[in-house]
Amino acid sequence: MDKHEAILSLTPNASFTVYEDDRVEWYSEDITQPTEEEVVQKIAELTYQKEVEVYKQQRAADYPPFADQFDQIFHEGIDAWKATILEVKRRYPKQVMEPEVLEERKRQALADLEASRAE
Repeated sequence: MDKHEAILSLTPNASFTVYEDDRVEWYSEDITQPTEEEVVQKIAELTYQKEVEVYKQQRAADYPPFADQFDQIFHEGIDAWKATILEVKRRYPKQVMEPEVLEERKRQALADLEASRAE
């Protein structure tokens, strides 16, 4: 996760450039630039969300190709197909963002920012 993605998430219509040294040049005079604190917290949130949603990629990689699924439905019926799909879902259960974990990650991101400023 990077600063550019976080700023885009916070201000989708803004125009800006993030340089290699993490410096931001803001062009949108009519849109308030997010603070460093807001950006590091958004990075923490987006990183956590990405971690939580890994199950989606795991499931997608493990599901049979559509042609095989349709073939299974045709030859074995919907119940056999459902059993195949359920097995993948059981192997990779749905994950959700826990509010307490999210808040802790945001607090840690702010603490890390403060520590980097003190150096």
